[in-house]
Amino acid sequence: MHRMTGYDAAFLYDERPDEPQHTLKVCVLGPEASAAYTLDRTRTFIRSRLVDLPPLRWRAVRVPLDLYHPVWVEDPSLDLHHHVRRRAVPQPAGRTELCEEISEIASTPLDPQRPLWELWMLEGYEGDKVVGVLKISHALADGAASKRLLEMLFAQRPLDGEMRAQGEGSRSVDGEATPSRRTLVTDALRDRARAGRELLRLGRATHVARRALRENPVARLYRGRRISMLASPPTPFAGRPSEKRVFYFVTVPLEEAREIRRDLHCTVTDTILATAAGALRSYLKHHRALPGLPTLAHMPASIRGGDEQGEWGNRITTRPLSLPTHIADPVDRLRAASQVVEEVKQDLARRRGANLEDWLRWLPPYAAKGMGRLARAFVRLRPEFPGGISITSVRGPAAKLQAPSGAIENFISVGHVKYVAGLNITVWSYDGKLNFGLYACPTTVPDLPLFADMIAASFEDLRKAATREAARVDAA
Repeated sequence: MHRMTGYDAAFLYDERPDEPQHTLKVCVLGPEASAAYTLDRTRTFIRSRLVDLPPLRWRAVRVPLDLYHPVWVEDPSLDLHHHVRRRAVPQPAGRTELCEEISEIASTPLDPQRPLWELWMLEGYEGDKVVGVLKISHALADGAASKRLLEMLFAQRPLDGEMRAQGEGSRSVDGEATPSRRTLVTDALRDRARAGRELLRLGRATHVARRALRENPVARLYRGRRISMLASPPTPFAGRPSEKRVFYFVTVPLEEAREIRRDLHCTVTDTILATAAGALRSYLKHHRALPGLPTLAHMPASIRGGDEQGEWGNRITTRPLSLPTHIADPVDRLRAASQVVEEVKQDLARRRGANLEDWLRWLPPYAAKGMGRLARAFVRLRPEFPGGISITSVRGPAAKLQAPSGAIENFISVGHVKYVAGLNITVWSYDGKLNFGLYACPTTVPDLPLFADMIAASFEDLRKAATREAARVDAA
């Protein structure tokens, strides 16, 4: 039995048909791995890896009367025929057809009575490629934990699932019985006592953080006109999501992003944010909704300490930021994006150890549920609520990972869509590629492929502008 924090449990509390709380990890198998693929072989391979990947064996069990948060229990009857399944990509099986199949998969919630993941093998992409789509609850892993899970699932050397299964046959996973009500209640009361001590510590940390913010406030951008959740222009991405989801992706060369970094003396994160802002500017202009002010967005950021790197679950906070969609020039937009990123970093440093998510980690269930209900009520009262964009950047595996009998060609990842985020942009790097994974509700973003094209165009415009700026500076 494994303890669940309040922040992890919040994803289970928020689960509902119009807000499935899972994320997607999409892996495109290379030619050799695709040629050797069979569904049975994939199941054999996954079975051989389960012993090293406890999150794939865990099932959530609620505590009686919700005295404290649910616990993870090793499932004794894990059925890989349910968890590992296949679909055929309709011909001509290009990117559009692949993304339509992934959208169908993403629109169905996970079964709460089973371990909270599914692996779908999509066959026939671009003729003969196979694509794996791991759908996994956000309660199990954030971006950093998901990266670790993928690197443990796929090694950096060729693997053969059947050989691994034979070699590790003695390392079986037996599971465990569901704890009794008495055990769950006793442990819950003990955990609540521990949480009380942690909340006292958080109270002291929050006092220190508030004093630091008063004494050294974060610089306000845009001449004091900071965009906030209560004072910002509306966007088409706001509003309550439907039960459907759409997925799309676009890939650009990572080396070109590094060239922009060198030419403009910025970071890859700055480049990602400026690219997203440029695409959002084009999209809002296309829909005649471009404001003359920055656009509010949210950026999740890791708050894992050094002693938490090997933990599963979530250790992230989310900070609001002002996307410079009001700036037309790509270089000027990137300069503004760099300021935004620096502001977010300063804000994170001031709040270290005292973020809302730190509190949510130890608050009792009724508090965690109440916060979610209040947020939804606020959104219903303000249907134009502007917090509809979430942007995440994760440094993914730098070297090729290996599926059974061959390499993985590409990895794309997306987060989830909540009541305040109708568009999710998740950027992962992998083996020289920079993948923009796009995930949305089709009622708020009915033309996601168009937005993907705008991402590619925005990146190309920024690359060309960076080259011109570097040439201008060299000439000067």
